[in-house]
Amino acid sequence: MRKGIKDSKKRNDQEKKHRKTAKICGLIFVCFLFVYGVMYALLYHQVSKQAEDKICEGVFIGRTDVSGMNAKQAQYAVDEQAKIYGKQKLSLLVGDKKLEIILEELGFDIFKEEDLIKEAIDYGKTGNVFSRYIEIKNLKKKSKILKPVYQIEKEKTQKVLTEKLEGILPRAVDATIVRKEGAFVLTKEQQGKELNTEKTILSINQYLNKEWNGKDGKVKIVFNVKNPRVLKKDLESIKDTLGTFSTYCGSGQTRVVNIKNGVKKIHGSVIMPGEEFSVGKAMQPFEKSNGYVEAGAFENGELVQSIAGGVCQVSTTLYNAVIESELEVTSRQPHSMTVSYVKPSRDAAIAGNYKDFRFKNNLETPIFIEGYVANGNVVFTIYGKETRKSDRKVEYISEVISTEAPKKKFLAQTGAAIGYISEKKGTHKGMIARLWKVVYEGGKEVSRDIFNKSSYNPSVTTVSVGTSSANPAYTKQMQDAIRTQNESRIKAAIADIKAKEAAAQVPVPTPQPQNPTVPQQPVPPTAPQTTP
Repeated sequence: MRKGIKDSKKRNDQEKKHRKTAKICGLIFVCFLFVYGVMYALLYHQVSKQAEDKICEGVFIGRTDVSGMNAKQAQYAVDEQAKIYGKQKLSLLVGDKKLEIILEELGFDIFKEEDLIKEAIDYGKTGNVFSRYIEIKNLKKKSKILKPVYQIEKEKTQKVLTEKLEGILPRAVDATIVRKEGAFVLTKEQQGKELNTEKTILSINQYLNKEWNGKDGKVKIVFNVKNPRVLKKDLESIKDTLGTFSTYCGSGQTRVVNIKNGVKKIHGSVIMPGEEFSVGKAMQPFEKSNGYVEAGAFENGELVQSIAGGVCQVSTTLYNAVIESELEVTSRQPHSMTVSYVKPSRDAAIAGNYKDFRFKNNLETPIFIEGYVANGNVVFTIYGKETRKSDRKVEYISEVISTEAPKKKFLAQTGAAIGYISEKKGTHKGMIARLWKVVYEGGKEVSRDIFNKSSYNPSVTTVSVGTSSANPAYTKQMQDAIRTQNESRIKAAIADIKAKEAAAQVPVPTPQPQNPTVPQQPVPPTAPQTTP
């Protein structure tokens, strides 16, 4: 009984203690809220003094003080500072050489400038009141510097660097090979250096953002070692004649000037294994500034005067040397009409960008092309390392499948009378031909295959036909007949018009009036009598 009374009293004391503690805690919490509210109000009053659209005092973008500015003013200030930076010099170091450029030449700019200005505007205005107050209070002790990211434009920098470094970085020099007095003379290759644009731009950007003080500076150019395409050790394998061919071109003609010029641009070419060689590209551009003159050339089935006329004989001669060497022909087109210096299907035309002769070095060693013009002949020889059997022989046989006589083209001759005909005969037959490749080993034929097939147009026989007449109807009749390009109709029109003209020239007798009431006049006795 007594124990129960004690336990009850103990519980009452504990409850009183808990209630007292709760009251104290509640009072403390109320005090905390009051103090918090007062502090919040005071701090809010302080931070709210800052204009929402203006930058706090003590904020810099790089070295530019943008305190108190709005976004537009800050943009202007930063742009003006960027212009000043753009006038600074940057020295590019290339070994012991130095090139000076102006930063604005490289497209100097600030990366995402708008984001940087927004960050300056937002400083001290985002987050809770306490964090904003701390940011603003800290500005009184130390300025807030927002570091811009400087950058240069890739395209502009690449162009400027390429131009500035022209002739500064040593180029790779291929080994060379020439024939002197029947022997090959070789020179050793040289390594070169080429600009590493990507790494150089990265190096400049890193310097501007880590080391640069806003004034003149210097950066080392990054370059790669450039190995030459042709090595002397590769050329040492060139010892054998793989194929040779010559064609007659005469001398003293303007086309020979073009032939010599074209041969000169191909002579000495070295083609590495797997490489393709374009004959047209090697000789272009076909302009007077490149050594070419006007000479005869085929165009639309007719012989005309053209710049570089005659270069097709260069490509044709080389084509035959190539196939004698059994290199891989990748592109070859025949002329529009047959040529006189090789048999049908043994030619290779060059015309603009649509006809080219290209071949590939399908050997495992390089080849060397020797070309020259001597004694009225174009000569090409291809040298390399012979890998074919010693008893292998290749023969190319031209076969004409069909021919076509020159076509006639009738032209109106306005200054000549109807009936006038003048004919200028074409000299080239149209033709379909093919070339056979025959291979012999040990004196026996082992294969015979069609190597190519060619179609040639006939040349045009032009026939000038007179159309002049005093009668416009006859002129029109003649012109209409010529438009048909039908020889029978043209001749029939001439005959018809001639007949009409002849009929118009015969006088028609005037009939005498017959009147029975009028007596006949007496015949004078001296007049002779006629027999009825």
